[in-house]
Amino acid sequence: MSLRRGIPSLTALQAFEAAARHQSFSKAADELHQTHGAISKKVNELEASLGVELFRRVNQRLVLTEAGAEYAHRIRINLEQIRQDTRQLVSNHERTTLRVAVGVTFGSQWLVPRLSRFHEHHPGLQVRLMGRDQATYFNDLNFDIAIHFDRAPLPGLASKVLLADDEVCLVASPALAARCAGGDIAAMPWIHTRDLPAAWSAWSESAAQGRDEHGRRDIGDHYFDFFVMAIRAAVSGLGVALLPRVLVEQELATGQLVRIGDYAVVNAQKAYLMFPEQKREWAPLAAFAAWMEEEMARYRSAALPSA
Repeated sequence: MSLRRGIPSLTALQAFEAAARHQSFSKAADELHQTHGAISKKVNELEASLGVELFRRVNQRLVLTEAGAEYAHRIRINLEQIRQDTRQLVSNHERTTLRVAVGVTFGSQWLVPRLSRFHEHHPGLQVRLMGRDQATYFNDLNFDIAIHFDRAPLPGLASKVLLADDEVCLVASPALAARCAGGDIAAMPWIHTRDLPAAWSAWSESAAQGRDEHGRRDIGDHYFDFFVMAIRAAVSGLGVALLPRVLVEQELATGQLVRIGDYAVVNAQKAYLMFPEQKREWAPLAAFAAWMEEEMARYRSAALPSA
């Protein structure tokens, strides 16, 4: 047996490792479903090609040499790694990966906590979440399905409406809410978000409490690009926030945030499930879409926490 690129054949290494472990050609032959002669021949050829004695034959028994014992140990580790890599390859081939493009806040706040229910019913489907917070990021179509909040669906994609009547409500930390109960919300620091730029103007009109933004800078308002930052700011007591209920569901349920008053308006941004038209009939996509619709229906049926 010649060495190719300095590596013995895999069958020879398997024969040697089994013989070393059992210290018997016969037992190695039984394990590998080969004959005693075949195992003996492969081990002898391996020794000849390496130029190293791996076994000594003592009184019709196989005894590993010191070099053979060390080599057997190393080969055993590498063969096990090959087995693991092979199992992983086969498992990955059998498992379908579904690439889901989703806003970071909605993904972390709403979707991720529910994913275990999806995996319970679809164990062969691996969901890969891809953070997307701007419509322009959807242009490359490097995804199978997308969840996007906007006033209208993005052009060029098939879509379904997941949520059209979610509410934007006034929330704050319990400590700050207690201060608001006996004071003026207009005098409190406000938390502003990039994707709801007119939220506070709408509240001011509804509450008949106009506010001069430029003349009240000393109040210390806070401005955030991402909802997740605004949520953390509200929880930490930095100010009062107007946020979509769908994004603060957990904080309201755990008491990290509480509603202030009964103010609520329908969010003009709808949640859309979007996908390339050519993937419409793809079974993994259909399964995820159906699950999302079920989860969203469950969310909508839950009562909004009272103020």
